[in-house]
Amino acid sequence: MLTFFFEGDDFFRSLQESIAGAKTRVDIELYYLASDSVGWNFANLFLKKAKEGVTIRIIYDAIGCRGTSEEIFDVLRDAGVQIKPYNPLFPVNDPMGRRDHRKYFVIDDRVVFLGGFNLASEYSAQCSQAKAWRDSGVRCESPELAARLRSWIDATWEDRRFLWREFRLRKSLRSDWRNANPFVLLNHGWRQRSFIREEYLSAISRARRRIWITNGYFIPDRGILGALRRAARRGVDVRVLTTGESDVPAARWASHATYGRLLKSGAKIYEFQGRVLHAKTALIDEDWFTVGTSNIDHLSFFRNLEINLFGRDAASNDILSKEFLKDILSSEEITWDRWHQRPWWQRLRERIFFLFRVWL
Repeated sequence: MLTFFFEGDDFFRSLQESIAGAKTRVDIELYYLASDSVGWNFANLFLKKAKEGVTIRIIYDAIGCRGTSEEIFDVLRDAGVQIKPYNPLFPVNDPMGRRDHRKYFVIDDRVVFLGGFNLASEYSAQCSQAKAWRDSGVRCESPELAARLRSWIDATWEDRRFLWREFRLRKSLRSDWRNANPFVLLNHGWRQRSFIREEYLSAISRARRRIWITNGYFIPDRGILGALRRAARRGVDVRVLTTGESDVPAARWASHATYGRLLKSGAKIYEFQGRVLHAKTALIDEDWFTVGTSNIDHLSFFRNLEINLFGRDAASNDILSKEFLKDILSSEEITWDRWHQRPWWQRLRERIFFLFRVWL
């Protein structure tokens, strides 16, 4: 059973209810735990559950949490919460410089939450009002999925480098990733290939009617861009919704360098207005869908650690399509006539930042 969330407060409320009801354990892997009101609300809940005897493990990204007060981690550790940073600056344990961009929660080996939401106030309308970031997440009741993610954390708790172990796991994971519906893919960034990118590319290539993508950091590589253009030219309704207001302006400028080729092929592009769009979802035809942490860019596909839920389900696809159409109403369409007339200095800026896209 899947439940989708498109606003932070709804996601946080459901997540808190599930954690509050935990009986045995809560396993968490996330990019950013803030030391603001949202972060402390969750920290206090973790403290309460730890006192009740619930095992809580948290893996967080050291760079993602560079602005987080050490106090919140010290308080949690003192209460018995197990905490580990991924790839701290000193000592470096991942020479490839990857970041742990995943955000998922496994509760009692039964319930899984995942999506783009960090535990931070910028996602909450109660804290940030009309400027709250627009994001997406999903709750899944699946003992099989929970067990897989639990075993992943068990196996990697002592070794956060993932270098040789992930190489050995590639063939076994590839053979079973589609045996369940929905299924989850963990992206390791090994050998400049990724499971998540491969699944996107396969689905785009098979599309016959529509490809609707919502992605806040949309900088497709040559393969993905080419597949989208070919789909548009064969009559598929290709639409890309990305952010018009970004927390990483350089990434948005690099994204602009791909607009012209998409528009020429017949694809439609929309930029979300009024607040940051951080969501990473897509739907293809009437059944395929995905929601997760992976952006459509080099960092997510080839370097950072990511997680996406994929499935084939008409009801879930329909929920995402309705939200996509709703978001379009809050967006500005980028037309070819308008894009073709942009000034030279914008074109130059796009090209410059596109050259540095592998670091954005």
